[in-house]
Amino acid sequence: MRLLAVDFDYFFPLPQDPGHPEAFLYAWAHFETPYYREAAWEERALAFLLRGLPLPQAQGWEGFWERFTFAPGARLYYADSNALAFHPRVREGVEEVVLYDAHHDAGYRPLGEEPACDDWMVHYARQGARLRVFYPPWRDPALEPEPQVPLAREVDPGGRVEGPFHRVFLCRSGAWVPPWADGAFFAFLAAAPLPKVPLEPVAPRAWDLEGLRRRVAEEALGLWIMDALRRSP
Repeated sequence: MRLLAVDFDYFFPLPQDPGHPEAFLYAWAHFETPYYREAAWEERALAFLLRGLPLPQAQGWEGFWERFTFAPGARLYYADSNALAFHPRVREGVEEVVLYDAHHDAGYRPLGEEPACDDWMVHYARQGARLRVFYPPWRDPALEPEPQVPLAREVDPGGRVEGPFHRVFLCRSGAWVPPWADGAFFAFLAAAPLPKVPLEPVAPRAWDLEGLRRRVAEEALGLWIMDALRRSP
């Protein structure tokens, strides 16, 4: 039984070099709470718009599903949180997990009893599953700490993936991927050639881009002053 797990943040590239001139705009705290899934994105978006920069977008998701072969009867389970990759309906009988993700999710801190979005792979290891993660081409794996369980890690080489998958799990990761990328997420979900089963409610988030653009004119002066102070010795 092979599980294909896909985190949509795989398709949302971030600067990897701390010296990148826009890296500070991506210095986001990440917690799976309603605030970080929804309200926090307004100020994050303003940071780009006030500087005249386009909002970063999900990239490279088109055609992704065509790389895989799915066994007869395979289903796709989806949720917002990657913690549900270890949901009873997903994990039953799984002997191998192949993850496409910007993070290895194999433990970054002391482990809890229940699976979380950052350690659910550890729980698969405990049930004896083989684990592999493919990072997106834009991701530098050296920026991640070592996983807490045996895990094969490499940057995705692209192309067809060998062998059939018997089950698929997809998460949106709304604390990492902004609401303005929800359209791409739901198009990606719809493109999967499998029956789809939600494990929790996942709906497009409210997003008022025009309202933010109106705020840009009101905030521009204050931003100019803040940037001038940040650049001063």
